[in-house]
Amino acid sequence: MKQAILLTCLVVLAACQPQEKPTTETNETGAIQYAERFTLDEYDGYKVLKVNQLYQGSEESMSYLLYEGELPQGIDVSQYVPVQCPVKRIISNSTTHVAFLEILGLKEELVGFAQSQYIYSEEFNKRLEEGKLEEIGSEGKLDIERVLSLRPDVILAFSAGGENRQLEKLQELGQKVVYMPDYLEPTVLGRAEWIKFIGYLVGKEKVAEAYFEEVAMAYDSLLALVSEVERPSVFSGSLYGGSWFMPAGHNYNGLMIQDAGGDYLWSDNSQNGWLNLDFEAVYAKANRAEYWIGAANYESLEKLEEADERYAEFGAFQAGEVYTYTKRLSANGGNDYFESGNANPHLLLADHIKVIHPELLPDYELFYYKQLE
Repeated sequence: MKQAILLTCLVVLAACQPQEKPTTETNETGAIQYAERFTLDEYDGYKVLKVNQLYQGSEESMSYLLYEGELPQGIDVSQYVPVQCPVKRIISNSTTHVAFLEILGLKEELVGFAQSQYIYSEEFNKRLEEGKLEEIGSEGKLDIERVLSLRPDVILAFSAGGENRQLEKLQELGQKVVYMPDYLEPTVLGRAEWIKFIGYLVGKEKVAEAYFEEVAMAYDSLLALVSEVERPSVFSGSLYGGSWFMPAGHNYNGLMIQDAGGDYLWSDNSQNGWLNLDFEAVYAKANRAEYWIGAANYESLEKLEEADERYAEFGAFQAGEVYTYTKRLSANGGNDYFESGNANPHLLLADHIKVIHPELLPDYELFYYKQLE
């Protein structure tokens, strides 16, 4: 797998650099180190996975009791959603789950997917063409009968809140709906650690733990490369419907720019979501910024200027230092940045370092991002 080769190269490259100030403490393999939205408790004969926020704005939590063979005796099952493991038949509605399953070597286990046109993976697109993976509808409009016909062991659910009634209906019909709000994690390493969550469900926890440990080591080693660099100014985002959507200072995108040795111009903002700004406010602060990273999905500087001629007034535009996350697109429009990006934070960080400090990674080629011309 190309990702594995790149991971190895990054680990070897970064290991050659001084690492006098490690950024994280090394915990015991298997411990939840970065993720804040789920916890794992192990007991004699079973595990409990607790998701402490099901979706954006939710205050609900849900606990999943994972067991093999017979359900353990003497447990008040009403407190949990019992899930017999390892699960063998999975339905999902998020491409980040696809990436985690592919890394874990699990392809046949995914039997249904919502909005499959967004899948980037060649392997899973091939399974769609062969009828081995079935389309089960769109967000908020799942085909309930098709879902039931596929007899899933679990439904891995991304939820923004609007489609919850259908998920509740599936639960009423006896389906095991397992919420995975990995998108709510404030850091990229926290998002990547959700591979462990799936690993516990499918009986691949050791594989998941080992993969994440390598990813975290590569990430920390790359951080060491930029520990003492000068920090060029960087901004992000673009206009949508007349408003500029900008990552807040504690949004994972803003933190990534800081981690890569950039000076994110909105880093002093303490929010972890997205800022809704007008063009004038952005231009006043970022018109002389050196880099513009994350300019939506535009394919060229010309297309960017056609969308709004004011974009061309930014210094980063005039210098040609504008980057988008559209390098890896499938024929039907699936974007690998949104699919495997969560699983590969080290590659996201390497991309950002390559943009901001190209001299530190001279032989590395951008993986998810590309420079607009």
